[in-house]
Amino acid sequence: MTPPNSPGRGGIRNWITSVAVTAAAATAVAALAACSPSGSQNSSSSSGASTFVVARTGDIDKLDPHLATAFQTQQTLGLVYSRLVATSPTGQIQPDLATQWKISPDGRTVTFTLRTGVTWQDGSPFTSGDVKASIERILNQSTGAVARSNLTAIEKVDAPDAATVVLHLSKPSASLLYSLASVNSSIESAKDISAGTVGKKPNGTGAFAWNAWNPGQQVVLTGNAKYYGGSPKIKKLEFRVIPDESSILSGMKAGAFQLGLLSDPGVARQAGKSDKYALAKQPALAYHVLMLNGRKGPLKNQQVRQAISCAIDRNQVVQTAAYGDGTVTGPITSPAFSYSATDGLPCTPGDVAKARSMLAAAGYAKGFTLTTIVETGEYATANAEAQNVQSQLSKIGVNLQLKQLSTGPYVSAWLAADYDAAVALNGGSYDPFLMYGRYYTSGGSLAKPAGLDSSTLSDLLNQGNSTSDDGKRQETFRNLQKELLAESPWVWMFRSDDYYLVGSGVHGFTPRPDELLSSLTSAS
Repeated sequence: MTPPNSPGRGGIRNWITSVAVTAAAATAVAALAACSPSGSQNSSSSSGASTFVVARTGDIDKLDPHLATAFQTQQTLGLVYSRLVATSPTGQIQPDLATQWKISPDGRTVTFTLRTGVTWQDGSPFTSGDVKASIERILNQSTGAVARSNLTAIEKVDAPDAATVVLHLSKPSASLLYSLASVNSSIESAKDISAGTVGKKPNGTGAFAWNAWNPGQQVVLTGNAKYYGGSPKIKKLEFRVIPDESSILSGMKAGAFQLGLLSDPGVARQAGKSDKYALAKQPALAYHVLMLNGRKGPLKNQQVRQAISCAIDRNQVVQTAAYGDGTVTGPITSPAFSYSATDGLPCTPGDVAKARSMLAAAGYAKGFTLTTIVETGEYATANAEAQNVQSQLSKIGVNLQLKQLSTGPYVSAWLAADYDAAVALNGGSYDPFLMYGRYYTSGGSLAKPAGLDSSTLSDLLNQGNSTSDDGKRQETFRNLQKELLAESPWVWMFRSDDYYLVGSGVHGFTPRPDELLSSLTSAS
């Protein structure tokens, strides 16, 4: 459910500035340009005079980036708000509101030099006070910020002058810069924080300014003429909610949209070749998972959770729900940390007989029922995944009672852990700590929906984040993956591909593994 960051093999060599480049990202579609179509009132042009329409199946669910978990919300607010640093499409840390940074030799102090001349979209000047107020808001437990547990190493924030911010850490944090690059770590106006208006009308420093939101239908942004990187060529950006992906494809064929976001490989296959659009395919860092609430009923028993994990054939889920267009995965999808997807499980996934015997040994030979929430609207394969897993688990007497919810109600139920099981699409990251620190560290900001408390997982995560030594991190996170599979709090199934239908008149759009739409800043 959380989105948030593929480097090559060998790990993070220099956690201060960069990661290696993933082969998948390196081969992503880079050129999708052609002549601009004529006669379309919706089409974007090099002058940026008309509306650029992005069609997607889901809507945003809130206006506060510090609380955002839905992919559509992060995609949208990520264009309105800036962060201290950002990530390139290949996962390298790069400047955003900070032009440079310096980490002390002991890793306990990070000093940022900020851009000057930046203004908020309401015209107010951006200063270090805004950064200080934003980080302190995230760290304030009462905020409920998603990124809080990723930044708890920060003990104090100093703003010695308007263009300098100093972070004092209780311990080194190898993932700190990646944490700060997340949409969940967006910088808010100190004035808005003080006035309590955050989450009411977005006011950022990003390339696009907030215009309007018609819930369930559309979000409208306008190009920020004062953006530090230069005024976007797109002057009006509209995110339109089209509930059915086949209708998105039809709209692209009719020239009604400039960009169509797809998650259904079946629809992507139907796209074929067209002079109206190009199809771009991008492997994602996000992963599909069946989350188990280990604080409820039979799921409190580790052997029961393992039995469920053993019963599910991940390849069958991929073939059935995603037409084979995906990669079976273990917990860690960060490409620089490549481990066995099954080491830690007491079985080979899909071994129904083994799963039955485990359930019987745990005292549940007759099975049980799990109320299972399934989101509709955010990604197309959710129902097919749920139905396939439901069918597979029925063979061991575990009945999934599927409860379909739209994005808003689903997120509310998910955050409250109001479920026995949840079919989910969770965000991956370039750094394993960012994937699971907020779920499984002590006091993690998403500990409630994680469904399990484990001091072992917490210790491993903190160990991996406290060193920049690549060998130590590789070994620690290998043990983390093994322990996650042994605990089986969830059933990790597969990584999927994202699909983008890019209008033939669109220039400069590049898909990213983290699913952000940052390239719209310079697209036309």
